[in-house]
Amino acid sequence: MRYTSRRLMVWVMLLVFSALLHAVVSWRVGKQIEPLESLPPPEEAVQIVIDKPPEALLEKPKPPEEQLEFEEELEFEPPEILIAPKAVAPPPPDVTVAMKAQSGGFQGIEIPDGMAAVPLSAGSGIGGFKSGIGNGLGDGTARFAAYIAGLRASGLDVVFAIDATGSMGWVIDEVKDRIEDISQIVRSLVPIARFGFVAYRDKDDPEFVTRIQPLTFSNAKLFRFLANLEAKGGGDWFEAVDVGLSDSIEKTGWRLGARKLIILIGDAPMKEDQLDKVVRIVQRFRRNGGTVSTLDVSDQANPHLLEAKVGRKVARAMYRSAPMHSFLVIGEAGQGDTATLDGELKLTKRLIKLIMGDQFANEMQALLDVL
Repeated sequence: MRYTSRRLMVWVMLLVFSALLHAVVSWRVGKQIEPLESLPPPEEAVQIVIDKPPEALLEKPKPPEEQLEFEEELEFEPPEILIAPKAVAPPPPDVTVAMKAQSGGFQGIEIPDGMAAVPLSAGSGIGGFKSGIGNGLGDGTARFAAYIAGLRASGLDVVFAIDATGSMGWVIDEVKDRIEDISQIVRSLVPIARFGFVAYRDKDDPEFVTRIQPLTFSNAKLFRFLANLEAKGGGDWFEAVDVGLSDSIEKTGWRLGARKLIILIGDAPMKEDQLDKVVRIVQRFRRNGGTVSTLDVSDQANPHLLEAKVGRKVARAMYRSAPMHSFLVIGEAGQGDTATLDGELKLTKRLIKLIMGDQFANEMQALLDVL
């Protein structure tokens, strides 16, 4: 019993001591902790004052696209060769009988409005070019169809080498007026035909000896060239035919594989000592696949022109009624046609016949009758 009382007293004393010790430690720790300084007053909020509120941001509109304005028609030059040529040379004018089979598959010839009902020949059995050319046609038309089919595949380049001296005014005026008809009819047969011009005068002409419009598909370029061309000069009899032909061969831009045709149009020859040189130039052009035809438009070769001018008959026996000698020689060297106007008062028809070939004059007549 005594032992138990002593143990209880010890525990009470330890409890009291522990409480005192805890109180002392807590006091000392409390004294080491400094009181918190008072927080500074909050800074005043900064206010931004704007006199005028900014305008609402709007999406800046895109400037309108600049409109392209053209003072004249657009000119697009198609590629040099629209259809791959089947041969480097066009079919010969005298197409063989075997080529008639080719004409049976020919799709027809598109021609301008107003010409669609032109009959080809009596008994042909079709209403016009637009409906096509078939096997039922005569031999001449079958050859013509085969020939045109060959030109459509290879192309056609035509350069007019034209005398531009004073006596040629009526010729240049008609070409100016009718170049669209010429190009339209030829392209109704051969859509990839191109045309060019070389105008020539005397070698001592103060304005020019030759003026050139290279081969082009553009009628606008042809119009501009002809509009600026006047028939002037030519004080002596001889003209620079040799220079005109040389520039026609070398400076007009022929296509490879196309039929290349120069039509020399004039009423006066070159000097006789230049003829041999010209023949060599023309023969070289011929070996490269070209052809040169000549058209003598002088009164001596065409007395009917003089009759139309004076309004009465003339003694035709006094006129040669044939191309001049130099034009005959040049045409023979170029293996082309040597021609006069052949009784025509209109140059246009004669030129179209020469372009397509005089051997096809009968086949072309139906088209030309509407001019």
